[in-house]
Amino acid sequence: MGTFRVPAGATKAEPVESTMSADGKSGPVNDLITQFSGPGAAFGSGHSRGGTLPQNLGVMRTEDGGKTWQSLSGLGEIDYHDVEVAGDMLVALRVDQADVQVSRDGGKTFEAQAAPAVARALDLAINPGDAQQWVVGTEQGTFVSTNAGDSWRQRDTTFGARVTWAAPDKLYSAGLDGKVRLSADGGRSFEEVGGTIGTGPKDFASGPNGELYAYVAGGKIRRSTDGGKTWTDLVTLL
Repeated sequence: MGTFRVPAGATKAEPVESTMSADGKSGPVNDLITQFSGPGAAFGSGHSRGGTLPQNLGVMRTEDGGKTWQSLSGLGEIDYHDVEVAGDMLVALRVDQADVQVSRDGGKTFEAQAAPAVARALDLAINPGDAQQWVVGTEQGTFVSTNAGDSWRQRDTTFGARVTWAAPDKLYSAGLDGKVRLSADGGRSFEEVGGTIGTGPKDFASGPNGELYAYVAGGKIRRSTDGGKTWTDLVTLL
């Protein structure tokens, strides 16, 4: 799987040729997970696809919408499967460790912050209105922290939930059953919205206007503009 861009209003994805140069090595990159921090600027992680780069690319940053990337840390050593921006911090999940990873220097170094002890975090989201309020989806349900990961409390038992915070009062989750749930009180309680993605998403995200996106099996991206009640296919990447 490569890197793609879907312009506003488009029904087809445009491939983006993503490359990295670091430590005298270079090459194309793919399997990217990204979190935008501004127009064209994003943090990410992924893998090399040829060239002389090592397989795992650690944390990296782009200023041109993903065309070129600069290494920040962990090159050749670390594989992250989620990276989020929380105020002046980066918060990430490593493939090989259960703890949540926190960086306070723009991704140059990370420290482990304890995650819920009962299960590995599968997905992470941070309240856009309160950088202290984090949520993780696990195989045992959804856990919420109100103190930037110092302590956690289980708030929902949905198996394998993926989570996204669309607005300070709109925290959504979607489990393996594909049903969409909404919390309007910071994750203390969840209610089904009455809609389903159709299957459990591999990734779950929200847009700047509150729209929801789900990446599902078969390379399809589905979109909802009514809070998860109805879904339509946006593009197919494969």
